[in-house]
Amino acid sequence: MKSHYNVPKYVETFFKSCEIDDKIQRYSFFLIRHDGVVLYHNNNLADSLSKSSIGALLGGVWQAARALASFIPKENTHEGYRLSFDTSNQGIYIVPIKVRAEEFYLGLIYHDEVNPGFIKNKIREMATGFSEYLEHEMQGMGEQKTSSADKNANNEFLFGDITDSEMDRLFAFAKS
Repeated sequence: MKSHYNVPKYVETFFKSCEIDDKIQRYSFFLIRHDGVVLYHNNNLADSLSKSSIGALLGGVWQAARALASFIPKENTHEGYRLSFDTSNQGIYIVPIKVRAEEFYLGLIYHDEVNPGFIKNKIREMATGFSEYLEHEMQGMGEQKTSSADKNANNEFLFGDITDSEMDRLFAFAKS
């Protein structure tokens, strides 16, 4: 989120605080931004791929699927879409998470799974939990920004009568 620099801190806090089911914990899952930047990962694939490569691939496959979905007649919005590329016991599963204007993706790479429906449901629950958590945190942050903006509006200008020479002296360190 462009104006919310604390998102990585919230991501870390969320994943430390939530109880991740052992069936999911044994696989690799990633929370990425829409541009493929990895915000959280539980990489159990050893070192076969770097986390940044996986993030870029997950983000790219989602964007490609979204482009293909644009050819579907528009009866419903794309809410509820998720991406699954799998066989009966292994695959990749991606769920979008939208918080305000920003979109994240929670991706799971799994194998040797007897009940893939169960772990997909757990991933959707985790995505919903993260969305609610981040929305709550951002709401509190938005209220703080509004109240400090109101205070500054009442004070008008922070520096009322400052001359050009005073500004030059103030920022002289930047010229060095």
